[in-house]
Amino acid sequence: MHFASRKMAARAIVIVAMSAMTLLGAMRAFYTDTSTTTDDTHLTAKTTLEREFGLATEFTTPEAPDKKTTQTKAHERYYDPDAAREYVPSTAPKPDEYFIYCNRSSETLFDAQNSGFKDTSSTVYQYNARKDVKHIVEAIHEASLNRNPFKSAYFCNILPEDLYNDIQTYFPPAYALMKDQRANAGQVGRKDADKRYKCSAFDILKLKDEKKWGKVLKAKKVWERATKALYSPSVKLALFMKFKISKKPVSRDFRVQSDAGGFSIGTHPDNRKKILTFQLYLPQDSNEESSVYTYGTCLHTPEQHKMRDKIDGSAPCEKKMTFVANSAYAFPVTRSSFHSVEKVVGKSKGARKTIMLNWYTHVMEGAQSMGGGLLSLIAG
Repeated sequence: MHFASRKMAARAIVIVAMSAMTLLGAMRAFYTDTSTTTDDTHLTAKTTLEREFGLATEFTTPEAPDKKTTQTKAHERYYDPDAAREYVPSTAPKPDEYFIYCNRSSETLFDAQNSGFKDTSSTVYQYNARKDVKHIVEAIHEASLNRNPFKSAYFCNILPEDLYNDIQTYFPPAYALMKDQRANAGQVGRKDADKRYKCSAFDILKLKDEKKWGKVLKAKKVWERATKALYSPSVKLALFMKFKISKKPVSRDFRVQSDAGGFSIGTHPDNRKKILTFQLYLPQDSNEESSVYTYGTCLHTPEQHKMRDKIDGSAPCEKKMTFVANSAYAFPVTRSSFHSVEKVVGKSKGARKTIMLNWYTHVMEGAQSMGGGLLSLIAG
């Protein structure tokens, strides 16, 4: 009797072991790579478990992993000659001859977390004004002078890293900017120029209200630093010497700009009362990666300007600036300094944000302060 009991126990152990192996095999069949497992296999696994263990199971096919590629951050983008080929007109030369760009790579990108504020909760802003000016002046001196199709220069890493990052972080919110009232929408090529919104950096310094823009106290410190650096006599002298400009400016402005979806401006030489135009690019993470090759400023020959479209003012580019982080360009304004901006894509792709500095031979209305754009915040 004792022997029979041992035999029955052994048989029971074997049955349990076989059942466990069956369950393990069924589960393995279900959880194998779903990309190579058919629905029939799922059904077989389900049926096997129900038959062997009397379990009513609910099976759901595992979701396929998201195959969307992650877009690179704005500060990680740089000119790539292979990617640039797609954006070079068939009539234009090689990408390296068409685009004006910085010799930047993934190994020379800057730290986007660097800031003059020690941390997000701190209101203490630390910087060295002399070092800021020295950095900008050196970037101006290092830039090559381009003569085709007219005198211009393209500056790489124009601002100290932490200042550039802070300008991005404390850029005025969209509701604080005003529509460009001087867009001259009736002129050829200005039809969509009124989609530019802007204010003056000097207006930001006047702000007192914190309710509508919680970052205003920190923003004022950042833009005060920016105006001190970019409007320092040394920076102005470096720019004017770069182009051998002898004219003396009477007024100036410091525009903080955001070009909304649909913005474009046809070929134009700029106001003849201008002496020098300087524009700094502030690419956004929301801008498409292609914006490196599409959002930059086009430079044109007089012949290309004559051939411009009579409605939107567009024309083939002779040269084109690349729209990358912490880069800028400048040129002396002449009768033939023709340039343009092609249409900015929709709202979901982010605005085209820039800073523009201008020096004038005449006193320009609103040159020091744009007015209006931030009045609602100032009055608040």
